[in-house]
Amino acid sequence: MSKIVAFVGSPRKNGNVDTIIEKILDGANSSNSNIKKFYLNDMNIKGCQGCLYCRNVHDCAVKDDMQTIYKEIKDADYVIIGSPVYICQVSAQTKLMLDRLYPLTTIDKGKHIPRFGKKKLIMVYTQAAPFSFLFKKYFRYTSKHLKGMGLEHYKTFIATKAFDKNSTKSNKKLLDRAYKLGLSISNK
Repeated sequence: MSKIVAFVGSPRKNGNVDTIIEKILDGANSSNSNIKKFYLNDMNIKGCQGCLYCRNVHDCAVKDDMQTIYKEIKDADYVIIGSPVYICQVSAQTKLMLDRLYPLTTIDKGKHIPRFGKKKLIMVYTQAAPFSFLFKKYFRYTSKHLKGMGLEHYKTFIATKAFDKNSTKSNKKLLDRAYKLGLSISNK
């Protein structure tokens, strides 16, 4: 049974990102996986203060909802992070969380070592742009910088033509792919 934690970085509940993540979780839940989902927009997450406290203490000096996020990632096998693409990058809600993930590492002889071991990372993106390749360089870059924190790329899921809040709800092919992804991670 997999432990899965999902973070919805869209401000829209039941929007495109949430719909895809929910379908992935439905597939994973078919094997009674341990699943938790968080809406970043509802959480109290402050921006990184650049104090470098985390480099020495391996915890964050800012005590907010990131403490919950650290614990959930520590306990997870799979981490799902979903975000709409706004101005060619992740949403502000997602960026706040990403900027605060540095306490997931420790430094040994100048190298970043994941404090909580390796977790499989699934990134879910929605974009209005019609071609999935348009932001792939940015998506790869985002996944790559999370590797030092123990979040190792497993799958990137991209939904295109997400022009309005309900664009993905009627896309059966897309939702079937999301469900199958959930099934595949529940059995590992």
